Order: sequence, then C-alpha cells, then structure tokens
Amino acid sequence: MADIIILAAPGMGAVDSDFAEPVFKTLREGLGEDWSRIYCDTLVCQEHLQPSIERVFEGMQKRDMEFLRARKFMLYGMAESAAQLADVQQHGGNYEKSQEAIYKVLDQASKRAGENTPVILISHSVSCVTLSNYLWDAQRPSVNHGIWRDGGPRGVHKGSARDLFLRLKTLSYWYTLGPTNPLWCAGLSRDQIQAVISETRGYRFQWKNFYHPDDLFGWPLKPLSPSYNQAVYRDYETVPLTDWRSANGGPQLGAHGGYWTAPIVHEKLLADVRELLEKQARRRVRTPARTRAAATV
Repeated sequence: MADIIILAAPGMGAVDSDFAEPVFKTLREGLGEDWSRIYCDTLVCQEHLQPSIERVFEGMQKRDMEFLRARKFMLYGMAESAAQLADVQQHGGNYEKSQEAIYKVLDQASKRAGENTPVILISHSVSCVTLSNYLWDAQRPSVNHGIWRDGGPRGVHKGSARDLFLRLKTLSYWYTLGPTNPLWCAGLSRDQIQAVISETRGYRFQWKNFYHPDDLFGWPLKPLSPSYNQAVYRDYETVPLTDWRSANGGPQLGAHGGYWTAPIVHEKLLADVRELLEKQARRRVRTPARTRAAATV
C-alpha cells in the first residue's frame, strides 16, 4: 500500500495526458526513494464534454473570425462549466457524469493504495469548480442531485472506511491552480457564496490556492466571501506584481496554462508531501507492519 495518494485534475481545453508531468517529475526528483511511497493518478472529469465543444468550434470556423486560439480557449472554459451546471438535477446528465469520473478514480485509488490513505488533490482551472461541487455534495447529509443523491452509490455502506474515503475525508491538502470559481458565483450575495468545509464534519485539510496576477481566468479565493476566507488556508501569487515581465505583459490568457510549471507550486507541494510522508512513517512505527506496494504513473 502507498503512504500518500496524489490526484491531479486538468483545466480547460483538450486534455494532454502528460499535463501533470512537470509536477510529478519534481516529486520524483525531489523525493528520491520516497517516490515509491506515492500513488499518483490523473483525474479527468470533463472528457465527455470535449466532442460537443469541438463540434461547435469546427462549425464556427466556417465564419470569418479573428483570434481563433483565444476563442477556442474561452469556449472550452465557459462551456465545460456551463454544461455541468445546466443539468444538475438530471439523472445521467453532464453534472453526474463528471462526478462519476471523479468517483471512479477515487474508487480505484482506494483499492490500489488503501481506504485510509491521505489524499492530495491538485486541480486546475474549471476542475476546481467540478471538484468543489463533488466535495460540496459529499459533505451534505442529503442531496437530490449528482452521485450522492439518495445516500450515495449502491454497494457503499454509509460510514464505512470506503464511504469516508470516497467522500474525501482522508483529504490532507487541496491545491487549486488558477481556479475559475468566482466567474460562476460573483453575482450572488456574499452570504450565498459558500465554500466547501475544510476543518469540520470529519474533514481536516489545508486548501492552498495559487493564481497568476495577470491570469484572466485564475483568481484569489479568500476575498470571495467570509466562507471562502475561512476555508482557504492561503492565496499564493505565482508571480509577484513587481515582476517586470508581469508589469509589462498586461492581461494574459497564456498565464492560465503555466501553473503546472510554477516554481512556487513545486516548492510548496514538495514540502507538504515530505511532511506528510514523515507523519505516515511515525504512524507506521506505532502500528503493526504492513505490506506496501505503491503504484505510480
């Protein structure tokens, strides 16, 4: 069994299977032999939406349009979240399909690495919203939408170790990279803008948010509402505003894709993983030895 599970979720756009490789490479090189104690996987939760978005984009190119690359980027960003929010109540709808994709990856991780294993989530862009929705529903005692409707998926006993794991109650850190959350809730009053719980109801994780000051899609989260201010541990700028490149660059779409290679993300993640591995090692000393067979990508 692994000592830590790390799951990475991509942002908007067509998904490259190696999107998280810069982060995984940093961990491999920084951890050395301890890398074998990590179970890593990718969590793609919007793949079912991509054929429809591509079809729309291809059809639109029959007309004369400028800035096609930027248009496609924005089309993916807006359409992926809008498609999920449009059919929240529908059985088998896009909202439920996205949650099923998350559930399947978590279920596989629990079987491969253990149901009590600490989890680190790294989500980018629109995946931050999708995972926030999943967590929000999992934290509610009762919901009438998504996979947690009617008490959750069949075959999972409520309150069991598996149920707690699938509800992400072993989550230790959540890294959100360039989250788009404010774009979908800024029109609400401050008391209506509610964040997921990070320190009560059986949850205890640090939520670390990263944003580029010139990223039009990535935002700080603590100022969003009192609820977000309490739930988010800290907002980190990936580039300081005093940086000359940032000052001269102005608003950037390209900045939204740079989080996986941002030095501050690598630095914080490596430190948190090392600390969590040390905690797991101390815990293992206090408990009987167990067989360990971590799986990595």
